[in-house]
Amino acid sequence: MDNNHPSDTPTMPEPLQVAFFDTVLACARQAEANTGTVESHLELAGSLIRVVYAGETLRRHFGAALAHLEVTPDRAAEVTFHVWDSASTGIAMPPPPFPQDRLTDRGDIWGMNSPRIRAAFHWIECSVNLMDLERREAVFWVRHEETLPYWCEASPLRTLFHWWMEHRGCQLLHAAAVGDADGAILITGKGGVGKSTTALSCLAAGMAYLADDYLVVGLEPEPRVHSLYATAKLDPAQLQRFPEFSPLLANPAHLAQEKAVLQLWPARRGQMARSLPLKAVVSPRFADREDTRFEPTHKAGLRNAAAFTTLSQLPYAGQATYRFIDQLLDRVPGLEIALGRNLAGVTAAIAGLLRREAGEIAALARREEGRDGARLPLVSVIIPVYNGADFLAEAVANVLAQAYPALEIIVVDDGSTDAIEDAVRRLPVDVRYFRQDNSGAASARNRGIKDTSGEFIAFLDVDDLWPEGNLPLLAAMLLDAPELDVVHGRAQMLVKNPDTGRYDYVGNPKESFPFYIGAGLYRRRAFERVGLFDTDLRFAEDADWFHRAADLNLAIARPEAVTLLVRRHGANMTVGKTLVELNALRVFKKALDRRRASGQDAGPSQQSQP
Repeated sequence: MDNNHPSDTPTMPEPLQVAFFDTVLACARQAEANTGTVESHLELAGSLIRVVYAGETLRRHFGAALAHLEVTPDRAAEVTFHVWDSASTGIAMPPPPFPQDRLTDRGDIWGMNSPRIRAAFHWIECSVNLMDLERREAVFWVRHEETLPYWCEASPLRTLFHWWMEHRGCQLLHAAAVGDADGAILITGKGGVGKSTTALSCLAAGMAYLADDYLVVGLEPEPRVHSLYATAKLDPAQLQRFPEFSPLLANPAHLAQEKAVLQLWPARRGQMARSLPLKAVVSPRFADREDTRFEPTHKAGLRNAAAFTTLSQLPYAGQATYRFIDQLLDRVPGLEIALGRNLAGVTAAIAGLLRREAGEIAALARREEGRDGARLPLVSVIIPVYNGADFLAEAVANVLAQAYPALEIIVVDDGSTDAIEDAVRRLPVDVRYFRQDNSGAASARNRGIKDTSGEFIAFLDVDDLWPEGNLPLLAAMLLDAPELDVVHGRAQMLVKNPDTGRYDYVGNPKESFPFYIGAGLYRRRAFERVGLFDTDLRFAEDADWFHRAADLNLAIARPEAVTLLVRRHGANMTVGKTLVELNALRVFKKALDRRRASGQDAGPSQQSQP
């Protein structure tokens, strides 16, 4: 299938996905036959996992981080991971049944979305990860051990653990956890907010340690946190604060390029807790004072803190991850921990919280009541930008002002030559940022679509805006009508007044261009059915997509509402372009050719209605 043709359905049929898995599994077994096997049984969140290494090569790299989970099996394993490399076994990975442009930065393979087969390719380590959930077998492959980055040894087989835990009703999260005999707290948030420092401070003070980076959470019969790796990662500049951990440093020769990796097993085995009940979920921030305090926080903010880095790093994480976090925060109190400068005070505050009864902790947390959006689907907002650094902050602020609680913002830089990276760094919120060579808006939007995690997808050109309350409005319409694929309103034109510098409303939105991509909210399945945007078109790719959607009778609702504010300011890409330059005739010809090829009437296409 040629993925460059946007009208092709991007989904690979499940039999082809199963066939590819079978081929790779056969190679893994041949690798095991060539070198012999080394087996390890791991118990994680009540599940027995059998890991079969082809020889000792990858066992040497992965075994230490998983040593605390090893058990002597007393029952049949629920799943088997086959782990092999080509260099030591002499068995090559078969070629993939998809083009390279199906690969995403997070590891997902666009179009391989069978509920049975999971597949991911991680660029930096050049690894292939596959799992057949029906047969409960999985494969990890890498060409050569030398391509493994340091974090693969600190947190090996992360993608396989993620898929298997999700399948069993648990969730792998990017978070830290510490505790004592009374239970544990889960510490979540983006990198650099103090998770590792807090966790290691508690470890140094004698508390129980479960994780500082990745862990597993289960909800039944009670919310519990489960340790996944016997390692910790720390910024090298922080090592001097923890001299007692220096003997545990696993990579002392590489600290100029890598984080410090601490191997905690077996030296700290007495403090390594396998599993503890959860008493609270907290999000840290650095406070400009000596003491550490717990403060109330909004559930939506805590939810996003728990979800953002998890969604950014785990292939196929998405709506299910948000639902799990919702359920967790419904059952466990959430707080913000304002970290003081005194490390001893941090551990004392955490120990004090753990000594409290569950009701006392809940009283500290602010519980939002009513329909606060905690159940709303994740919306992935794609902002393509070309030399729009001056507009980016306002565009992101406009998205946040929608007050929609489940957002993923993706900025795709289409080869800008201005200070766009500086503009991204100055944003007040985490975004996923991708850069590509200048290829046009269609290509930038496609890049964003392939890396989205949300069930719903929205687009906002960097110099446009949404009206107040637009995103909740469109999301509610999709939620109220599951048969709809798209909700698409109208655009209001705004023109910059050269005298005042303000934008004035001009024209009738009912007469505006009917195909502005930013005026709609789309279910993911709309792009799986219609395909992506046509990258042959530098302009009018939006009209072309809607024509193809109409040909397929996509269910599109068109409310009589302004859902996009289009700002004309003299620097828009379409300013001064003729109809030929804007591809209006090419779009019409493409539609005509499709209709002739299918034997339909060659009249103008009509937009579908709900």
